[in-house]
Amino acid sequence: VGVADPLRAGGLAAVVSSAGAAELSVATSGTAERGAHVMDPRTGRPADTDLVSATVVAPRLTWADCWATAAFARGSRAALAWLESLPGVEALLLTAREEVFRTGGMDRYLG
Repeated sequence: VGVADPLRAGGLAAVVSSAGAAELSVATSGTAERGAHVMDPRTGRPADTDLVSATVVAPRLTWADCWATAAFARGSRAALAWLESLPGVEALLLTAREEVFRTGGMDRYLG
């Protein structure tokens, strides 16, 4: 699965491989396709975050999508710690400063 690069139109930031996984879903939340559309539930306004993309790998798509959106709204540092606490979940986070953060097991899915 290609992960769009929100900083380079038409480019890929990463490729996620499902090789060897019995169940795998991938969801990304970010600015690449729809701009600043993720809302902060505390303010009702677009999330003020350093992230431009949050990709989550999990066994179920519904949860991967929920967690990607919540991670995006949290920002890189809070999201990384939170995602690390979720069992069976891995993530790739990209910031506007071109920083890349990964959960401990994400490398096994990057092709």
